Amino acid sequence: MPNRIICESVCTSPNIELLGWFEEVCFYRLLVQCDDFGRYDARPQLLRARLFPLRDDVDVAAVEAAMDQLEAVGLIERYTVDGQPYLQLCTWDKHQRIRAPRVKFPPPRTLF
Repeated sequence: MPNRIICESVCTSPNIELLGWFEEVCFYRLLVQCDDFGRYDARPQLLRARLFPLRDDVDVAAVEAAMDQLEAVGLIERYTVDGQPYLQLCTWDKHQRIRAPRVKFPPPRTLF
C-alpha cells in the first residue's frame, strides 16, 4: 500500500477527540492499509492480523469494538457487497490523494 499523509488537523478533529487511545491507534493503522479510495476488507480477523501483526495482546474482539466506535463517530462506514464485508473511510477524499486508476475493493452500493 502507498504511504499516507496525516494532516495536522487530526490533532483538533472533533471525531478523533471522541476516540479512546486504542481506537485512535486503530484508525491510524487503518489509514495505511486502505486502498487509494479509502476502502478495505472489514473482516474482523483480517483487520486484527493486518493492523496488529506483531501484537499478541490484541484480540479480534478489541479490534471489532474499535471499528464499532470508529463507525459510531463517523470515521468509517461498513457495508457488504456480495456477502463480503468492507469499510470506507468517510472523509478520505478530503485528506488523501487518489493515485490508483482502479479500485481494489468495491464501493458501497450507494455509490453505484
